[in-house]
Amino acid sequence: MVSLFTNFQSPGVRIQETTQGYRVLDIASFETHYIIGSSATGAYLYPTQVSSLVDFTNQFGASPSEASIRLLFRNDKRAIVFFIRTPIAVRRTVTVSTAAAGTYTVTIAGTAVNYVATGTPTKPDIVSGLIAAINSSAVASSVTAGAGLTTDALIVRNDDPIATSPTLAVGTNLTLTVTTPTTPAAIDYVYAVENSFDAEDAYTQGFIYAPEAFQLLSLQSDRQAVGLALEAQASDPAFDWVALIDPGVGLTPAQAQTEALLYNSPQGHSAFFYPYLIDLESTVVPPSAAVAGLHTRRFREEGLQQPGAGAKFPVLGVLDVVTKVNTQQQEILNPIGVNVIRNLRNKGIVVWGMRTRSTSEFYTFLPTRVIMNVLNGTLRSGFDNDLFTSIDGFGLLLNAISQTAFSVCNRLWRGRLLFGATEAAAFEVICNFTNNSKEELERGNVILEVYAVPAPALEKLLISTIRVSIGTLPINQAQTVATQLPAA
Repeated sequence: MVSLFTNFQSPGVRIQETTQGYRVLDIASFETHYIIGSSATGAYLYPTQVSSLVDFTNQFGASPSEASIRLLFRNDKRAIVFFIRTPIAVRRTVTVSTAAAGTYTVTIAGTAVNYVATGTPTKPDIVSGLIAAINSSAVASSVTAGAGLTTDALIVRNDDPIATSPTLAVGTNLTLTVTTPTTPAAIDYVYAVENSFDAEDAYTQGFIYAPEAFQLLSLQSDRQAVGLALEAQASDPAFDWVALIDPGVGLTPAQAQTEALLYNSPQGHSAFFYPYLIDLESTVVPPSAAVAGLHTRRFREEGLQQPGAGAKFPVLGVLDVVTKVNTQQQEILNPIGVNVIRNLRNKGIVVWGMRTRSTSEFYTFLPTRVIMNVLNGTLRSGFDNDLFTSIDGFGLLLNAISQTAFSVCNRLWRGRLLFGATEAAAFEVICNFTNNSKEELERGNVILEVYAVPAPALEKLLISTIRVSIGTLPINQAQTVATQLPAA
């Protein structure tokens, strides 16, 4: 064994300073915007930061997302924004020209895919058969077939929209049309959501949304596909973001209700806002960008526990809402998690809801999700230096981990993100030998349990006024006696 005094040869005292114990972690932020959209120029599938509308147009040129970007910066001039350009796959449409019994062949990258029609098939029958044959063939690793815009056609797309398209040829009774769309399809937006972020890049937490997708996609099923992709990305534990989902264009309150119910977010990582807005240029704009900017502006001014809603923080840069929702309609929409934006007299255009798409009472409100995201994000990145450290039998390492987490929770509690008159009522941290068995420790595993009570937000206020008779007050004898009026 090497002595600690090997390099200490002469008599005297030497100081050796080290670090030990808990560390004070930086509290995670929640102010970043990730916007999925298309544009004329710019890198595909790469989150690129833009600092203003001018900066956005300089980097990406013309874009269907321009009005949303403008509205975002009007609601938060200091917004941290990353735009992700969606690639648009070449669309190759195979149309069944004649329906008859026989073999239908589509050759992709030299591989012939056959479907044998028997009896008296219809064109939709042949289309369904070809789709199934292509998606179960050897070429399914590079392309995917799906339904076309008409019942007699199918569309063959590259799985990677940026890759060079493989050759495609068709046989008898089939025709081929190749087009390059100018706007993305639902699958293009979904691809961008799923392939633009790497957890190891440590993107800061915030909101992810795709306003142009919900505005341009006319089919509800297409919008749903994008919304579900946003929810999956936001709820991924490696990211822990919040997805803002827009309705389709021109939906009535009843239709918005139906569409909102298509989305479920078990832990509240998605929220649905309705209706569309009319900006200062009289352009119809999806609500997500304005809502996101409103949230981050209020977070910066009043704290991460505050909802981006209410009369105190009206929506900026808008003239009106496209669809006016009255109180009776909102009484139906609000309980199911449709956050209504309303034009209210003496209040302005305000976000009048703060609910998520979760059915759990623990995740009903959006501020709760943000608070838990901040806690999770802080802890997620706070213990990298403790990995690959020997676990001692005295519990020193476990105690250091526990104290570090306690410090995080204490700061959130003092910042009013956690609810409780005392620390013990607001949070509890356990990391010791009571919840870490010797079997888990032998495997190199340590368990840290953090119990937290997020601060709730006020949604409804009930005021009771009670008429009482003369001489019956004060009911509360500890009430301060009011100064009597002077005699006349």
